[in-house]
Amino acid sequence: MMRLLRVELRRLFSRRLAVLTMLGALAASLLVLWGVWESSQPMSDEDLALAEEMYQQELAYWEEHGDEDLAACLEAEAEEAERLGEDATDWGCEEGHTAPEREWYIHTAPPLEETLPFSLEAVSTVLLFAVGLVGATFTAAEISTGAMSTWLSFEPRRLRVYASKVTAAALGVLPAAVLALAVVTGGAWLVADHFDLATGMGATQWADTGWMVLRILGLAVIGALVGAALGFLLRHTAAVLGLVVVGFIASQMVQGLVPRTAPWVPTTNVSGWVKHGTTYYVEECTTDANGMMCDYTEHALSFGHSAVYLLVLAAVVVALGAVVFRRRDAV
Repeated sequence: MMRLLRVELRRLFSRRLAVLTMLGALAASLLVLWGVWESSQPMSDEDLALAEEMYQQELAYWEEHGDEDLAACLEAEAEEAERLGEDATDWGCEEGHTAPEREWYIHTAPPLEETLPFSLEAVSTVLLFAVGLVGATFTAAEISTGAMSTWLSFEPRRLRVYASKVTAAALGVLPAAVLALAVVTGGAWLVADHFDLATGMGATQWADTGWMVLRILGLAVIGALVGAALGFLLRHTAAVLGLVVVGFIASQMVQGLVPRTAPWVPTTNVSGWVKHGTTYYVEECTTDANGMMCDYTEHALSFGHSAVYLLVLAAVVVALGAVVFRRRDAV
């Protein structure tokens, strides 16, 4: 088995599309890093002057008309309460008519402990697509070109061939995934340190970052396994890509129409895996004497749910690929 695995790893890195896809993932990580650089820039002197001018204008208006606007708001609030027959109609007049503060107009770049999780989440999306494509093209191309038939004449035990190929796909994408995550993590720290935005990164924040990186690497392995198994099932890389695109669009449509299905949508569970739990929103409506009122309620999705969902889904696809490959007459 180890001999087969070494051979398959060499075959994987000899495929041009697989290597180009990995390089594309690395290029995408550099784009994420460029976005970090842009978002970390402080305001220019010109922008600061414009912000100060806007602040002074708003402050002057508030000093002249603030009491008048507050009184008008309270009067309209009282009229609305009288019209509806309600004692507690709150328009938030006091909160909405306070003096402007300079901080509202001055943009400050967020610290590294806030931006780094979003950067890693962004690169995880690219990595998941890339490793799935690598796995799919690695197996589907050999079947569609007939190379698999030749290979089976040397190694007729199909399950060993199947296991070696999906394992090679999973292991082969790890170097590119590790490098991409290292580029984003290390690069983001260098950028933040340059702009003095990394002072809040203590031991706890770095530990959370490390666990997030490990979860993304695990997701990359799962994506490559599923991509390779789908390559065996569908035989063509284009068919795998089509299935992924159609499945993504369909799942998003279903979630949009029926928000309560969010816990069973792949994208939600991928987010829950990467972020160690996530949230989704469901619109809930109530009817009273004044009519129907709708509001969005936040629901939590645990990491455990997402982990079980993704692992079971991957196991089913990989097992189905093994069964089909073993029983299929023509390769």
